[in-house]
Amino acid sequence: MEKLSATNRRSFLKSSALVAVPIAAAAPAAALAADDSRAKLARLEDERSIEALQRKFLRYLNGAADCAEFIASPESIDLGQDVRSIAEDLGHEISLEFAENGLSAKARCACTLEREAEFTGHSTLEQMARFQGQGSHRHEERQVLVTEFIKGNDGWRIASARLA
Repeated sequence: MEKLSATNRRSFLKSSALVAVPIAAAAPAAALAADDSRAKLARLEDERSIEALQRKFLRYLNGAADCAEFIASPESIDLGQDVRSIAEDLGHEISLEFAENGLSAKARCACTLEREAEFTGHSTLEQMARFQGQGSHRHEERQVLVTEFIKGNDGWRIASARLA
């Protein structure tokens, strides 16, 4: 014979209490997840700000405008004297590392540099090139631009930039 189970209010309350325990335990985890998502969103916004600042810096270096507005110290930029233009290599992504406190970051960006070397010698070929209006030689090379950023009250700024 089959035994039929009878449902009453007491059995309903017992089963609903059993179901509610995991949900109640998950509530603090959901609150923590909300805080974690806020931190992730803040980190993502910082990443986007730094990438935009990096591209703006490269554009300004190539003669679009003065970079002094977003550089902490002009003496901390060391790209060499003979750099004529610099372009980000879009085939490689920018690698970005944040400090533990989130107030500084370091970016490594693959770039293509155009350098110009002046002919300063006195050989016959160099003298002929200068007489023909070709007093320099331009060439391209690939290097990595290492940029360090700091976060202040007014946003991200470039602390230093150098070629590696």
